[in-house]
Amino acid sequence: MTLLFLALTFNSCAQDHKIVGVWDVKNDYYQAIYEIVENDKKFFGKVHYYNDGSTEYKGDKKKEDYFLTDIEFKDGKYINGKMYLPDGSFYKVVFTLKNENTLEALMTVEKQPYTETWTRNTTD
Repeated sequence: MTLLFLALTFNSCAQDHKIVGVWDVKNDYYQAIYEIVENDKKFFGKVHYYNDGSTEYKGDKKKEDYFLTDIEFKDGKYINGKMYLPDGSFYKVVFTLKNENTLEALMTVEKQPYTETWTRNTTD
């Protein structure tokens, strides 16, 4: 009975994905607040806030707020993500959880690797 309990506890802990949550992004190009959610073993991202100096957007819980799709967890990384731009094009993105509060997003922009650091938003 104890082994069964430990196995179930370990399995439920293994399913706890730390990528889920609200993340702040601030770099030379823009600042944003994104939220990553899980649905059916895949992860999706939605915009809460975005500002690049010329465009400011506040998400209002619409379907259009989802800009990040198809992320899957494999070998410690979150792979196969697609980050959509307003024109319908997208970047492929791989996320690596550096620690509980730091997420690294690696994508290819204009044929060059580009890395962003996302920081967990803890102001709830």
